[in-house]
Amino acid sequence: MGKSARFAGRTALVTGAGGFIGAAVCRRLADEGAEVVGLEIDRAAAERVRGAGARFVACDVTDPAALRAAWPDAGLVVHTAAHVREHGAMEEFVELNVRGTVNVLDAAAEGGAERVVHVSSVVVYGYDDPSEQGEDALHRTYGIPYIDTKSASDRIALARGAIAIRPGDVYGPGSLWVKRPLELARAGLLSVPHPGNGLMLPVYVDDLVEAILLGLERGRPGRAYAVWSGERVTFRDYFDRFARMVGHGRARRLPRPLLVAIAAALERGARVLGRPPSFTVAAIVFVDRRGTVSTERIRGELGWEPRVTLDEGLRRVELWARAEGLL
Repeated sequence: MGKSARFAGRTALVTGAGGFIGAAVCRRLADEGAEVVGLEIDRAAAERVRGAGARFVACDVTDPAALRAAWPDAGLVVHTAAHVREHGAMEEFVELNVRGTVNVLDAAAEGGAERVVHVSSVVVYGYDDPSEQGEDALHRTYGIPYIDTKSASDRIALARGAIAIRPGDVYGPGSLWVKRPLELARAGLLSVPHPGNGLMLPVYVDDLVEAILLGLERGRPGRAYAVWSGERVTFRDYFDRFARMVGHGRARRLPRPLLVAIAAALERGARVLGRPPSFTVAAIVFVDRRGTVSTERIRGELGWEPRVTLDEGLRRVELWARAEGLL
């Protein structure tokens, strides 16, 4: 894609630049003419960041002094750095997802940033309401580190005048919502709580990145925007696609109490072995959502519309997986 003038002459800083979303944001901003600076704690991700068109800067956002020292003169900030997983100690999540966000907001304010987009998540709306919730629904906590710290950081970011983009379940080549189902499907472990009618809120990564750029352009400070395609798909149907990709027909349907017991046992074994579990009790919560979230605000105020259907997105995913030797 050739560079356009959309962000020409602007400097944009992206935290978590080596991550799935962060690298995609860097690439798109660079394509749109911005000078992009990518902050990333993992030095091994340097080539990935540079390959996305950004200048790599090694920096830990949980270290306020290091963050200030590394901070460039950037008018635009996209904060993606976060723990995105369903296991781990609460303090680890608080340190990065909450304190790290505060540090980035402090540095942005001191550095004179004009606009800050905080990449949040629809997990802030919780999982129990069977209706379509409005964008300003109350933040929810569950005692699950990822959900609780994303809710806390979202609330702080809005109070500090950031623009919160709250994506649904982000998928695309290399995403968590692709790699994990593929791994579990290949191992014969891909399962859903019976009957598997928990609702996924899919958003293809390219559509999410466009939402983030619209937030940078004209999102209202202190305002939250939920982002997902609007296609109602159950996790049963979504996971069945991955099961078919690996030749297993469909994902297993197991009673929720049995699935919880299996996940709890896997978590205990993983702690003994010192490695991440195959899946967790928290993951069962994530795939058993009952309701949806309105996207009226981002469509009406920012003019966002999804361009990639689930069928097309998963076609791209399958092509990528075959090219990577995963199928």
